[in-house]
Amino acid sequence: MVVPSSIIIPTNSLNSEQRKRSNDTETAEEGTTPTEEVKKPRLDDTEAGKNRNRRLFGALLGTLNKFKDETEKTSEVDKKRQAINEKLHERLEMEKKQLADKLKARREEKLRLIENQKQLKQKMWEEKKELAEIVQNEKLANFLKTHNAQPTVYYLPAKLTKEMEEVIKTQKEEALEARKRFEMKNDESDHDDHHHQNNSSAEEDNREDI
Repeated sequence: MVVPSSIIIPTNSLNSEQRKRSNDTETAEEGTTPTEEVKKPRLDDTEAGKNRNRRLFGALLGTLNKFKDETEKTSEVDKKRQAINEKLHERLEMEKKQLADKLKARREEKLRLIENQKQLKQKMWEEKKELAEIVQNEKLANFLKTHNAQPTVYYLPAKLTKEMEEVIKTQKEEALEARKRFEMKNDESDHDDHHHQNNSSAEEDNREDI
């Protein structure tokens, strides 16, 4: 048996309560109350705030200018250092070239002196050989010699005819002329060698002074 309730809920009250619960649920989900306002940062428009902003901007600008100056200074130092290094490199290359040229000149001079000594020895040997032939011809000029027999035979008869005397005289004159030519040639050669040696010594002294 169902007993009818004696409490009667007004329809308007029920609807109002449901709307309130729905609003509360939506508000809880959004995390804010319907009356809460979103606060925005406010700019400090006071004179003190403006001064502080100007000081901060000035400090930042000063830092940037200082960094710019240091960068330009560093760049200038690098340019000077690079210029100095280039000059040192050029000087080093020039000194290396001068040293190489000097060593080359000394090697060439050494080879030239060796060649001169070789030629001098050859010349002395030839002169010695020529002189020996002259001395031998001077001795043999006092004798007659065969012309058809081989080897040549030198002889001196006990009694000479005028024709034989003329032959011996001519041989002596020829031997004497050969000696004079030899001595004259050697005098000129000795003078040239002495002049050449003086020039070589002067050139060597000049190279040592460089």
